[in-house]
Amino acid sequence: MELDISDNAVDVVAIAEGGFSNLKELDISDNPVDVAAITEEMLPNSKDSCRKASAWVLSQLYCQASYFLGILLVGIKNLSHLENLYLDGVHLKDVGTVVRALGALSSLKILSLQYNTIEGTITTQDFHNFSKLEQLILDYSSLNTTMGILSSLGPLTSLRLLSSYSTGLNGKLSGQSLCNLVKLEELDLSNNGITGGLPTCWRNMTSIRVLFLEDNEFTDNVASSPLTSLTSLELLSISGNYFDIPSSLSPLANYSRLKVLLLDDNKLTIDSKVASSILRFQLKDFSMSNSLSKGFKVTSLGFLNHQYDLRTIDLSSNDIAGPFPAWLLENNTKLENILMANNSFVTLEVPLMTLRNLSVMDMSNNGMRGELTTEFCLNFPNLSHLNISANRLEGNIPSRLGSIKSLNSLDLSHNNFSGRLPIQLLDSNSSLYKLNVAYNNLQGEIVFSDDTKNLNWLCLHLENNMFTGDLSFLSSLVYPFQLDVSNNFFIGKLPRVIANMSRLRLLDFSKNKLNGLIPQGLFNLPDLEYLALSDNNLSDSLPSSFITPKLRHIHLNGNKLNGLIMHLLPNSSNLVTLDLSENEFLGSIPYWLGYPDKVDLIPRFEERRYKLSPLSNVRTIRSHWSFNKEFYHYKFMGDEAWQIPHIVGFTVKRRFDAYKGYALLNMVGLDFSCNQFSGEIPPEIAFSQDIVVLNLSHNKLTGHIPMSLSNLTQIESIDLSYNNLIGSIPEELTRLNFLGVFNVSYNDLSGAIPNKNQFGSFDESSYYGNHLLCGLPLSNDCSTTINVNCSATKSHKKAKEDGFIDGETFYISFGVSYTTVLLVIPIVLFINPHWQQGWFHYVELIITTCQSLFITFYYLVQDGFRKLSSGQTI
Repeated sequence: MELDISDNAVDVVAIAEGGFSNLKELDISDNPVDVAAITEEMLPNSKDSCRKASAWVLSQLYCQASYFLGILLVGIKNLSHLENLYLDGVHLKDVGTVVRALGALSSLKILSLQYNTIEGTITTQDFHNFSKLEQLILDYSSLNTTMGILSSLGPLTSLRLLSSYSTGLNGKLSGQSLCNLVKLEELDLSNNGITGGLPTCWRNMTSIRVLFLEDNEFTDNVASSPLTSLTSLELLSISGNYFDIPSSLSPLANYSRLKVLLLDDNKLTIDSKVASSILRFQLKDFSMSNSLSKGFKVTSLGFLNHQYDLRTIDLSSNDIAGPFPAWLLENNTKLENILMANNSFVTLEVPLMTLRNLSVMDMSNNGMRGELTTEFCLNFPNLSHLNISANRLEGNIPSRLGSIKSLNSLDLSHNNFSGRLPIQLLDSNSSLYKLNVAYNNLQGEIVFSDDTKNLNWLCLHLENNMFTGDLSFLSSLVYPFQLDVSNNFFIGKLPRVIANMSRLRLLDFSKNKLNGLIPQGLFNLPDLEYLALSDNNLSDSLPSSFITPKLRHIHLNGNKLNGLIMHLLPNSSNLVTLDLSENEFLGSIPYWLGYPDKVDLIPRFEERRYKLSPLSNVRTIRSHWSFNKEFYHYKFMGDEAWQIPHIVGFTVKRRFDAYKGYALLNMVGLDFSCNQFSGEIPPEIAFSQDIVVLNLSHNKLTGHIPMSLSNLTQIESIDLSYNNLIGSIPEELTRLNFLGVFNVSYNDLSGAIPNKNQFGSFDESSYYGNHLLCGLPLSNDCSTTINVNCSATKSHKKAKEDGFIDGETFYISFGVSYTTVLLVIPIVLFINPHWQQGWFHYVELIITTCQSLFITFYYLVQDGFRKLSSGQTI
């Protein structure tokens, strides 16, 4: 009998009143109940029999994420048949008392304490009653960063699996850590901070089949470490440490059962003395990416010459030189995944045979030259993921690629491919969901076959090519996640169909020749995060508000958009970047831009330059409950469709920087330049203290420079030029220690220029056009300049506005005088014929004189050029 009442707010005790004497499996996970009370009350009510172990046959209990109060009461000891207990995420306290109470479970074989903050101490005595325990799972729990718990596990002589993944362990393993666990078969200590070498006594743990030590700080030489004695190993992962590993792998020569070997991010020592020795194991999966020994050749790994059963091989990020090792594919006909990104292979050589099992190939960022041939497509007929981006391949994309119907993801970006995009790749019968041909020299229109419709593409990247035509082909896409056609020559209007793409997360149509209006439905897409329509000819105003709740990046700069934006995005709490520059927007700058709870203007970058990361394409997925069957498998991740790349370009310290990444971490920019914004700069804009770039230039802003800008402690560039700002430059701005660009030219500022700190490095171009500013770097000496106070500033402003005479009076007087002259001259000439004759004679004389002078000048110039050409002196 099984009962699952997980994820409910139920009274388990009340349910138990019906009796559960035959219940074998109970799941009360995610309930706010006291496990102690349940185990006490759920026993049968008979006074004579309720305390007998035989009356309760429960063998499996799940209490994950329940509010476990710590001390199990007397009822727990009556669960004598309980074999599997899962107390994951139950907020354990006084763990020693809890463990002692659990010791009453005489049949317990599996104990899971994952996702807990374990408080208190555990001693060897606490584990004395767990004679049958076979699996102990502690993953993601906090063990107070000590090794004490590992030293206390000695009594668990029946333990076969111990997993302490990411539990905060640090320091060295003690001399006898885990050494009594002679039956241990599977051990996971990965993703901690363990240092030093492996305990010598581990040489006696010869039953271990699966060993995960990755992502620690172990420092040991594999050749002299206890690893050489663990000859029963089937899986060994020591990636992400400081192990010294000989390239021949001779210390592991006797690992006859070894199938999976993961050695990434360690130090490889080129060992030539036994480079040709034959090892006893035949690997299925081998990974040695990003070793500290760079620039070696594949032939340095001599043991690979004798491997014939490989399914996955990862040698990426080693800067391996020479030709692509086609022989490796020919020797391993069952190969499924080959990852060779970030190396220095010269050419892409094709094996002489067909590899029908090959599914994943990543050869990106190698600098390989040549062409992608038809033979390549024929020899890998069942590819699902192909990434040969960031090379120097050229020529046409072979149409034969379209015949690989199993292809899910194709990345040919950052090469020199030319010609048209093959229509065969656009076939609706294919399995393709990601196509990336960005940064090539492709051209022509995107043309689908007549029967192509309802394509299930998730990602389409055509940016930075020379494609032409309109965007009508987008009507064939059903539910895309990413559409990037930026920096091409597409024309016409934005297709209305994009307003119906409800799953769209990224839309980038920037830097084309698109015109017309923005479809209103585009601002209602529920999942849209990144919207870039910049540098086109789009017009009209934006809607009064955006309904899109997840919108994080808006780039509409370089268009002809107009209207007000004060109430455009007041509720967009997820907003990260906003660029509306070079448009015709009016009104005030919204004050809410500076409120972190309204808008987060912090575009932060994890990787500040475009960088391929093929290492993240492969993940080792482990399940503690399937170790005895299949304890590993690989999953190719690719560039997931839900990862949104961010691109931000701006000028900092007179240098234009463009950044692209997936996780923004430390860069900020706000650009409203080249519009018609008016009013004062809102002081609240400085509430977002991590802004790096602020550009409000070329507007009609008035008022003073807010003193609150001094709170922008990370700012590097402030441009307020070409506005109508008045008053002085706040002295408080000298506290901005990272400020490298400051431009307030062509305003109406007055007073002395600050000269402390960074302000001492700005030249006079930062202050041009402000006639009442004085002090260095300008030539105006403040001691000889008129004392500028509030009344002087007002007087200057009034003089600018009024001049010597009133402007309105001047224009009226000029208009009347000009009209009078035009009317009087014809009247006078009409009344007196002699004056009329004299007038026309005078005009004729002027015309004749001018004509003569012009002809004389023309011949003089012509004669001068003729003498120069013949070498004479004029």
